Amino acid sequence: DPRGIWLGNRRYRGHLRVELKSNRIIAVNYLGIERYLMSVVGSEMPKDWPIAALKAQAVAARTYALKRLGSKEAYDINSTESSQVYLGLESETSTTRAAVNRTRSLVLRYQGKLISALFHSSSGGKTEPSGSVWKYQLPYLNSVLDYDQHNPKVRWEKKIPPAELRKEFFDIGGLNSIRVLETSKTGRILKAKVYGPRGHLSINGIELRRRLDLPSTLAKFEILPYNTPSMST
Repeated sequence: DPRGIWLGNRRYRGHLRVELKSNRIIAVNYLGIERYLMSVVGSEMPKDWPIAALKAQAVAARTYALKRLGSKEAYDINSTESSQVYLGLESETSTTRAAVNRTRSLVLRYQGKLISALFHSSSGGKTEPSGSVWKYQLPYLNSVLDYDQHNPKVRWEKKIPPAELRKEFFDIGGLNSIRVLETSKTGRILKAKVYGPRGHLSINGIELRRRLDLPSTLAKFEILPYNTPSMST
């Protein structure tokens, strides 16, 4: 259907295949890369941003997607932040279509090969070199200043109640304090020691972020008294 195919409350270009895998129904959207990008650009970036920014996003997203082709069995790429966000026809506008059309087939390469064109909404002021995050240092993913000080996601705060801490650190009975042992040059946590009622645990920054569900490892901690909400009947 040229108007798109409905799946739930969204419309998608191309066609859909519905498969049953491991007792789960999986819907896979098949479409050309350029049509796909018209939605991705509008899903990942505000549609009213300058056309130059939208074009840069189109090139990065195209490179990222093409590098992932064939990486999964049932589909090439996820539609969420785990890959890059794809929300179907409703995320397309005349500006996102223009950004894709004006950069058609343009990609980023290093020594003739597609790069890992990773992108983010905020780096907290400075990106981390790839070698500090993954096993290898890529020559084109070094630490650079990022002028995003007006980004609303630069600073964040999260309050975690004791019950959740006991659940995530059940092996030591909860969490009483965190001692940061090592940070990267940009200030991100590499190693920490977590103390609980039944002992302590040495943990790396990535695992600490996962357990506490933090937006970043660029974080500081403060242990505060927890006031249980009162309820009257």
